[in-house]
Amino acid sequence: MTDAIKTVRIDKRFCGPKSSGNGGYSAGLFAQAIDGPASVTLKAPPPLETPIELRVGEGGKVEAIAGETLIAVAEPGEVSVDPPAIPDDAAVAAAHDAFVETVTGRHIIPYCFVCGDRRAPGDGLRIFSGPAPDSPVNADFWTPAADLAGEDGLVRPEFLWAALDCPTAYALRVGERMTLLGRMTAEIRRRPKPGERLIAAAWRTGEDGRKHFSSSVLLDEKREIVAAANAIWIELNDPALVEKIKGENA
Repeated sequence: MTDAIKTVRIDKRFCGPKSSGNGGYSAGLFAQAIDGPASVTLKAPPPLETPIELRVGEGGKVEAIAGETLIAVAEPGEVSVDPPAIPDDAAVAAAHDAFVETVTGRHIIPYCFVCGDRRAPGDGLRIFSGPAPDSPVNADFWTPAADLAGEDGLVRPEFLWAALDCPTAYALRVGERMTLLGRMTAEIRRRPKPGERLIAAAWRTGEDGRKHFSSSVLLDEKREIVAAANAIWIELNDPALVEKIKGENA
């Protein structure tokens, strides 16, 4: 094993479940060690407020390691998206309202940095990607805040990964069944500036047993893709674990 090429830390603000990092944000943080589109496989819940070393592992893959625990593996990836018809602005607004009506107060992970309804505006991203009317697409508007920018004034990649993440979970439309992010592959085509109004849109692409597949895009006001992702979600089949997660995040 080589020396760490970088050490990162996930601030508690960027949680998914209360005790671990949001999957998309964490994956985006680990993916910075890869040039170009990257695929990140999560092996364990990303710990908060903990040094995580990014090390070059077998076959040139980058391993994210906390202590002796392998958290994730990042490698070059390829994103393939074929979006259905993206809803117009009125339908996106209706999708947002549908999320608020059906999820608020019943959210399984209500403190999630990306989609948590108990996160205050300006603290969480509050991307509420509900189902658009008569469409397979889940969507919401998102305007990145100024504090999400890097030194170059553009939104940092890990926040684009985060915004691409949670909509892919809601697009599965699996009801009360709980899924956790297993792998995410993302491509950033253009980093937007804070204040740009974007649309986060996602749709289901298939399933294989407990694996559920979906894709997402971030679109600018010209409806051009600025970032895209493919995601694999793993359905939990242990009722005791599901209840434990629900209890910890109540």
